[in-house]
Amino acid sequence: MISNQKSGDNSTNLQASRDIVMNNTKSVALYSIEEVAKQLMGSVFGELPEDTKKQIESNQKSYFQVLSENIGKIIKQQEELEKVVSSPDFQYISKNATISASRSSSMELHKNLSSLIVQRINNDKEDLKRIVYNEAILTINKLTNDQLKILTLCFLILRTKMSGLTNLVYFNQYLEQRIKLFVDFKKTTAEFEHLAYTGCASISDIASHDIISLLKSNYPDIFKDDNTPDKLLVNNETATKLMAVWKDTQIKNMSLTSVGIVIASTFYEQVTGDSINIDIWIN
Repeated sequence: MISNQKSGDNSTNLQASRDIVMNNTKSVALYSIEEVAKQLMGSVFGELPEDTKKQIESNQKSYFQVLSENIGKIIKQQEELEKVVSSPDFQYISKNATISASRSSSMELHKNLSSLIVQRINNDKEDLKRIVYNEAILTINKLTNDQLKILTLCFLILRTKMSGLTNLVYFNQYLEQRIKLFVDFKKTTAEFEHLAYTGCASISDIASHDIISLLKSNYPDIFKDDNTPDKLLVNNETATKLMAVWKDTQIKNMSLTSVGIVIASTFYEQVTGDSINIDIWIN
């Protein structure tokens, strides 16, 4: 769970929380989504070769399996849940999520979609979150794995601070266990232009976020006076890659939208197993 403790400009403390035990009373949501999926083969995909149908069915099966593993994270009671899943808005979003999952065999996409669907259910009563999760569900299938890494790295550096990092040893562990997972991606201008096109981020030709200043501001107990990140981390390969991609790409010019934040935090959870409370950014 992300702590509400603030730490510098627009920063937040990250902490992992336990998984939520699955509650079988939530199966109504999965049943509703599967019922929608049964209608998609003909109405959306039309007449298809048998091999294509089998691939769609396989993709759907994978998505439903992952979704069933996440259903227990729904926090709504049965009666309220039934109202949510039967609403026109959720039915529309659920249908689009299933179409996206049906078109792709990517387990990563299936995991991200299932997580977003669960959060969409949990936040049904809050208009802004409901709308943002809707947009994230409609957008995430448009992003490459490299773009998901870019969003997440930007999110981690610009919008969060990992709690408990009070010395260089812990910070190096953070780099190896978290940042390392997101620093390798295609560095072409097209990757960043597409992120702006999808509405996940804006890119400024003027504004630029300095990586050294960001790290010093977020971790003042470690980087003091002349002990700057570039000096203390000179022998850390992950830190070297981080400094390089920040300098050589438009990530330094990026600002995330609410949709970008939700997608980045969702991808972060899927990759690391940590849990994030989005309330700090979307409220």
